Amino acid sequence: MKKHLVLAISVILIFSSQIFAQVDADQLFLDGCNHVVEGKYKKAAKCFTKVIESDSEFEFARVNRASCYALMGKHKKAVADLNIVIKNDPNNEFIYETRGYELFEIKEYDKAIKDFNFVLERMPDNFSAYFMRGLCYYDKNDFNSAISDFSKSIELNETDSEAYYFRAKAYVEVENFEKACLDAQKAQELGFHKSLKKLLKYCG
Repeated sequence: MKKHLVLAISVILIFSSQIFAQVDADQLFLDGCNHVVEGKYKKAAKCFTKVIESDSEFEFARVNRASCYALMGKHKKAVADLNIVIKNDPNNEFIYETRGYELFEIKEYDKAIKDFNFVLERMPDNFSAYFMRGLCYYDKNDFNSAISDFSKSIELNETDSEAYYFRAKAYVEVENFEKACLDAQKAQELGFHKSLKKLLKYCG
């Protein structure tokens, strides 16, 4: 799941740094972006905070600070920043998707599902949103809905070992052990990084 989150955050940071470099943005903002690239998220967040204090409408600074909070594990703070961004820009699918990730991290599954619904209504080929909504359903013990979303994610991205892994786990929960075995084998074939022993046992 982390790779989906990191991908989303990376796009925000790259996109915003490119735009503001073009229009000669405040040096403090660019310093913050550089700190992010260096992995100095706490320093970056401080830079973005100073930018926001001087200009509360500087939305890219707020988005990037939210990304820093996410990378530091401060998910509630990330959600708070993203709430403000969405209030000011209520049609930005990418921000809804990012907030969905953060809501998932703090176990606000119903709210996260609503954000992913918003994204998928506008971006029906977004496999990451299907995967993350599937995780929400899985953690809510709605395993059939989880299987449906993992299946759609796999349909759109057939090489995602993580989707096969979690669909296998969901199949176990509904006692479809044959399909759980097949998915576990596929996850292994694709190089899934965790041990699959508990799932592969259903193949024997």
